[in-house]
Amino acid sequence: MMLTIEEIRKQLTFRLPGEDAHIPMSPTGRGRSSEAIKQAINYRESAVALVIYEKHNELKVILTERSPYRGMHSGEVCLPGGKMEDFDEDLQQTAIRECIEEIGLKYEGFDLLGKLTPVFIPISNFSIQPYVFHYTEPPVFIKNSREVAEIFSFPIHQLFEKDIIKKTRIELTGRTALDDIPYFDINNKVVWGATALILHEFKHIFIR
Repeated sequence: MMLTIEEIRKQLTFRLPGEDAHIPMSPTGRGRSSEAIKQAINYRESAVALVIYEKHNELKVILTERSPYRGMHSGEVCLPGGKMEDFDEDLQQTAIRECIEEIGLKYEGFDLLGKLTPVFIPISNFSIQPYVFHYTEPPVFIKNSREVAEIFSFPIHQLFEKDIIKKTRIELTGRTALDDIPYFDINNKVVWGATALILHEFKHIFIR
């Protein structure tokens, strides 16, 4: 499927697929974010950026692989983003700031296309608001090695390939392993969890 920036912008103005599009990529028993967050106490607001840019007449999405650390999401593949700070004007500002800090993008390059359905992560007590941006110039990545092990991109059309969704066993540090977890096989990396939920909803905007 060949998309354009204007088609993406247009589709994001319509009603989103919402949590129905999260379920196929959710670990068994996870449930819906809107239900889980009702039981949460003092959860933190955060935001991520699904950043799209054009290279050689092809639209690409930016992903990062987290640096190893003593935490629940060490080494995971994710969209650039992080928790909202007191000095952020809003969550959109959080998403842009984190892109600047983590992967070196410039503030003036961001063009907001829309936003997707929030995802709540019970294990880390974060509510994530995903934003979709068009980055309007060729990106020059500057990696924050403390937070990011690798920055990579993939063509949007890969999301629509037949065999991109697979299942695997996820080994979790200090916790019970999870079996039959759905994930996107992108650049031979396992993209699962909240990032997979977000990418799956984005995908379903165009195939509903």
